[in-house]
Amino acid sequence: MMSILKADLLKVKRKWFWLLVFLGPFGVIALQLVNYGVRYDYLIQQEPDVWAGLLDNVNMFVAPALLLGMTILASQIAAIEHQQSSWKQLLSLPVQRGYVFLSKLAVAAIMIFISSTLLFIGTVFFGIGLHFGLDIPFLEVIKNSYYPFFAGIPVLCLQVWLSVVMQNQAFPLAAGVFGAVFSMTAAFAAPDWIPWKWPLLVGEHEPIWYAAAGMITGSVILLAGLMDFVRREVLT
Repeated sequence: MMSILKADLLKVKRKWFWLLVFLGPFGVIALQLVNYGVRYDYLIQQEPDVWAGLLDNVNMFVAPALLLGMTILASQIAAIEHQQSSWKQLLSLPVQRGYVFLSKLAVAAIMIFISSTLLFIGTVFFGIGLHFGLDIPFLEVIKNSYYPFFAGIPVLCLQVWLSVVMQNQAFPLAAGVFGAVFSMTAAFAAPDWIPWKWPLLVGEHEPIWYAAAGMITGSVILLAGLMDFVRREVLT
Protein backbone atom coordinates (compact mmCIF):
# COMPACT_ATOMS: atom_id res chain seq x y z
CA MET A 1 0.00 0.00 0.00
CA MET A 2 2.76 2.46 0.93
CA SER A 3 4.63 1.85 -2.32
CA ILE A 4 1.49 2.63 -4.34
CA LEU A 5 0.81 5.73 -2.25
CA LYS A 6 4.36 6.98 -2.76
CA ALA A 7 4.02 6.40 -6.51
CA ASP A 8 0.74 8.34 -6.63
CA LEU A 9 2.23 11.20 -4.63
CA LEU A 10 5.12 11.35 -7.10
CA LYS A 11 2.64 11.50 -9.99
CA VAL A 12 1.01 14.62 -8.55
CA LYS A 13 4.25 16.16 -7.26
CA ARG A 14 4.78 18.46 -10.21
CA LYS A 15 1.16 18.92 -11.13
CA TRP A 16 -0.85 22.10 -10.64
CA PHE A 17 -3.07 20.24 -8.14
CA TRP A 18 -1.01 21.59 -5.26
CA LEU A 19 -1.84 25.12 -6.37
CA LEU A 20 -5.49 24.28 -5.78
CA VAL A 21 -4.63 23.05 -2.28
CA PHE A 22 -3.32 26.53 -1.45
CA LEU A 23 -5.85 28.54 -3.45
CA GLY A 24 -8.87 27.04 -1.67
CA PRO A 25 -8.18 28.23 1.90
CA PHE A 26 -6.52 31.47 0.86
CA GLY A 27 -9.44 32.20 -1.45
CA VAL A 28 -11.81 31.82 1.49
CA ILE A 29 -9.68 34.17 3.62
CA ALA A 30 -9.39 36.63 0.74
CA LEU A 31 -13.18 36.78 0.46
CA GLN A 32 -13.33 37.60 4.16
CA LEU A 33 -10.70 40.27 3.67
CA VAL A 34 -13.05 41.94 1.21
CA ASN A 35 -16.06 41.26 3.42
CA TYR A 36 -14.52 42.86 6.50
CA GLY A 37 -12.88 45.60 4.47
CA VAL A 38 -16.26 46.74 3.16
CA ARG A 39 -18.53 45.96 6.14
CA TYR A 40 -16.24 46.01 9.16
CA ASP A 41 -18.35 48.23 11.41
CA TYR A 42 -21.57 46.41 10.51
CA LEU A 43 -20.10 42.95 11.15
CA ILE A 44 -18.63 43.99 14.48
CA GLN A 45 -22.00 45.37 15.61
CA GLN A 46 -23.82 42.22 14.51
CA GLU A 47 -21.73 39.89 16.66
CA PRO A 48 -20.12 41.17 19.89
CA ASP A 49 -18.00 37.99 20.04
CA VAL A 50 -15.74 39.01 17.16
CA TRP A 51 -14.01 35.63 16.85
CA ALA A 52 -17.36 33.79 16.70
CA GLY A 53 -18.53 36.22 14.03
CA LEU A 54 -15.37 35.63 12.02
CA LEU A 55 -15.80 31.86 12.18
CA ASP A 56 -19.43 32.14 11.06
CA ASN A 57 -18.44 34.28 8.08
CA VAL A 58 -15.54 31.99 7.14
CA ASN A 59 -17.76 28.91 7.35
CA MET A 60 -20.17 30.35 4.77
CA PHE A 61 -17.55 29.85 2.06
CA VAL A 62 -15.77 26.76 3.37
CA ALA A 63 -18.39 24.20 2.26
CA PRO A 64 -18.62 25.14 -1.45
CA ALA A 65 -14.85 25.62 -1.68
CA LEU A 66 -14.25 22.28 0.03
CA LEU A 67 -16.71 20.33 -2.14
CA LEU A 68 -15.43 21.94 -5.32
CA GLY A 69 -11.86 21.15 -4.32
CA MET A 70 -12.76 17.52 -3.62
CA THR A 71 -14.41 17.28 -7.04
CA ILE A 72 -11.50 18.73 -9.00
CA LEU A 73 -8.78 16.85 -7.12
CA ALA A 74 -10.56 13.49 -7.38
CA SER A 75 -11.13 13.99 -11.10
CA GLN A 76 -7.59 15.12 -11.88
CA ILE A 77 -5.93 12.38 -9.81
CA ALA A 78 -7.95 9.72 -11.64
CA ALA A 79 -7.44 11.48 -14.99
CA ILE A 80 -3.70 10.84 -14.79
CA GLU A 81 -4.36 7.13 -15.33
CA HIS A 82 -7.22 7.67 -17.81
CA GLN A 83 -5.22 10.01 -20.05
CA GLN A 84 -2.18 7.75 -20.10
CA SER A 85 -4.33 4.60 -20.53
CA SER A 86 -2.30 3.06 -17.74
CA TRP A 87 -5.04 1.33 -15.74
CA LYS A 88 -4.31 -2.13 -17.21
CA GLN A 89 -0.60 -1.73 -16.57
CA LEU A 90 -1.22 -0.45 -13.04
CA LEU A 91 -3.66 -3.22 -12.18
CA SER A 92 -1.32 -5.89 -13.57
CA LEU A 93 1.23 -5.13 -10.87
CA PRO A 94 1.53 -7.66 -8.02
CA VAL A 95 -0.57 -5.56 -5.65
CA GLN A 96 -4.13 -5.86 -4.45
CA ARG A 97 -6.55 -3.91 -6.62
CA GLY A 98 -8.16 -2.41 -3.53
CA TYR A 99 -4.90 -0.71 -2.59
CA VAL A 100 -4.93 1.14 -5.92
CA PHE A 101 -8.34 2.61 -5.14
CA LEU A 102 -7.43 3.42 -1.54
CA SER A 103 -4.24 5.14 -2.69
CA LYS A 104 -6.14 7.52 -5.00
CA LEU A 105 -8.52 8.34 -2.16
CA ALA A 106 -5.64 8.82 0.29
CA VAL A 107 -3.86 11.30 -2.00
CA ALA A 108 -7.02 13.38 -2.36
CA ALA A 109 -7.69 13.21 1.40
CA ILE A 110 -4.13 14.29 2.22
CA MET A 111 -4.46 17.30 -0.05
CA ILE A 112 -7.81 18.33 1.45
CA PHE A 113 -6.42 17.87 4.98
CA ILE A 114 -3.52 20.18 4.12
CA SER A 115 -6.03 22.74 2.83
CA SER A 116 -7.92 22.49 6.12
CA THR A 117 -4.67 23.09 8.02
CA LEU A 118 -3.93 26.15 5.89
CA LEU A 119 -7.45 27.40 6.58
CA PHE A 120 -6.80 27.05 10.31
CA ILE A 121 -3.56 29.03 10.05
CA GLY A 122 -5.12 31.64 7.78
CA THR A 123 -8.12 32.14 10.08
CA VAL A 124 -5.92 32.68 13.14
CA PHE A 125 -3.66 35.21 11.44
CA PHE A 126 -6.57 36.97 9.79
CA GLY A 127 -8.30 37.42 13.15
CA ILE A 128 -5.08 38.75 14.68
CA GLY A 129 -4.71 41.10 11.72
CA LEU A 130 -8.20 42.44 12.41
CA HIS A 131 -7.06 43.24 15.97
CA PHE A 132 -9.44 40.73 17.55
CA GLY A 133 -6.86 40.07 20.24
CA LEU A 134 -4.73 37.11 21.22
CA ASP A 135 -7.46 35.41 23.25
CA ILE A 136 -7.95 33.05 20.33
CA PRO A 137 -10.59 30.29 20.66
CA PHE A 138 -8.29 27.67 19.19
CA LEU A 139 -10.70 24.81 19.76
CA GLU A 140 -13.46 26.57 17.85
CA VAL A 141 -11.08 27.49 15.04
CA ILE A 142 -9.98 23.85 14.83
CA LYS A 143 -13.60 22.70 14.64
CA ASN A 144 -14.38 25.27 11.96
CA SER A 145 -11.36 24.21 9.92
CA TYR A 146 -11.45 20.41 10.22
CA TYR A 147 -15.07 19.44 10.92
CA PRO A 148 -16.15 20.39 7.36
CA PHE A 149 -13.44 18.05 6.04
CA PHE A 150 -14.69 15.12 8.13
CA ALA A 151 -18.31 15.97 7.31
CA GLY A 152 -17.46 16.02 3.60
CA ILE A 153 -15.81 12.59 3.51
CA PRO A 154 -18.90 10.95 1.90
CA VAL A 155 -18.67 13.39 -0.99
CA LEU A 156 -14.92 12.82 -1.32
CA CYS A 157 -15.38 9.03 -1.43
CA LEU A 158 -18.18 9.35 -3.96
CA GLN A 159 -16.19 11.68 -6.20
CA VAL A 160 -13.14 9.43 -6.15
CA TRP A 161 -15.32 6.42 -6.93
CA LEU A 162 -17.01 8.12 -9.89
CA SER A 163 -13.78 9.63 -11.21
CA VAL A 164 -11.87 6.34 -11.07
CA VAL A 165 -14.46 4.14 -12.77
CA MET A 166 -15.49 6.63 -15.47
CA GLN A 167 -13.08 7.52 -18.24
CA ASN A 168 -15.19 10.49 -19.29
CA GLN A 169 -14.84 12.95 -16.41
CA ALA A 170 -17.77 15.12 -17.50
CA PHE A 171 -20.29 13.38 -15.24
CA PRO A 172 -18.16 13.28 -12.04
CA LEU A 173 -17.26 16.94 -12.53
CA ALA A 174 -20.85 17.96 -13.24
CA ALA A 175 -22.10 16.05 -10.18
CA GLY A 176 -19.45 17.62 -7.97
CA VAL A 177 -20.03 21.16 -9.21
CA PHE A 178 -23.77 20.76 -8.72
CA GLY A 179 -23.16 19.54 -5.16
CA ALA A 180 -20.91 22.52 -4.40
CA VAL A 181 -23.48 24.98 -5.76
CA PHE A 182 -26.26 23.19 -3.90
CA SER A 183 -24.35 23.47 -0.63
CA MET A 184 -24.50 27.27 -0.90
CA THR A 185 -28.29 27.18 -0.56
CA ALA A 186 -28.62 24.04 1.56
CA ALA A 187 -28.36 25.68 5.00
CA PHE A 188 -32.07 26.39 5.27
CA ALA A 189 -33.45 24.65 2.19
CA ALA A 190 -32.32 21.04 2.71
CA PRO A 191 -32.96 18.44 5.44
CA ASP A 192 -30.11 17.39 7.71
CA TRP A 193 -29.75 13.92 6.18
CA ILE A 194 -28.31 15.24 2.89
CA PRO A 195 -24.48 14.82 2.98
CA TRP A 196 -23.85 17.89 0.80
CA LYS A 197 -25.23 20.00 3.63
CA TRP A 198 -23.04 18.51 6.36
CA PRO A 199 -19.87 20.58 5.70
CA LEU A 200 -21.91 23.69 6.55
CA LEU A 201 -22.16 22.40 10.14
CA VAL A 202 -25.61 23.96 10.52
CA GLY A 203 -28.94 22.35 11.34
CA GLU A 204 -30.68 20.72 14.26
CA HIS A 205 -27.53 19.01 15.54
CA GLU A 206 -24.20 20.05 17.02
CA PRO A 207 -21.25 20.32 14.59
CA ILE A 208 -19.69 17.12 15.96
CA TRP A 209 -22.76 15.22 14.74
CA TYR A 210 -22.09 16.21 11.12
CA ALA A 211 -18.41 15.31 11.41
CA ALA A 212 -19.28 11.90 12.88
CA ALA A 213 -22.04 11.29 10.33
CA GLY A 214 -19.58 12.16 7.57
CA MET A 215 -16.99 9.64 8.76
CA ILE A 216 -19.57 6.87 9.21
CA THR A 217 -21.35 7.47 5.90
CA GLY A 218 -18.03 7.95 4.15
CA SER A 219 -16.89 4.54 5.38
CA VAL A 220 -19.99 2.94 3.84
CA ILE A 221 -19.48 4.71 0.50
CA LEU A 222 -15.79 3.83 0.59
CA LEU A 223 -16.61 0.16 1.08
CA ALA A 224 -19.13 0.22 -1.77
CA GLY A 225 -16.69 1.95 -4.11
CA LEU A 226 -13.88 -0.39 -3.13
CA MET A 227 -15.99 -3.48 -3.81
CA ASP A 228 -17.14 -2.10 -7.15
CA PHE A 229 -13.59 -1.24 -8.21
CA VAL A 230 -12.22 -4.65 -7.24
CA ARG A 231 -14.94 -6.49 -9.19
CA ARG A 232 -14.48 -4.51 -12.39
CA GLU A 233 -12.38 -6.24 -15.02
CA VAL A 234 -12.03 -3.25 -17.31
CA LEU A 235 -12.39 0.41 -16.32
CA THR A 236 -14.62 2.40 -18.69
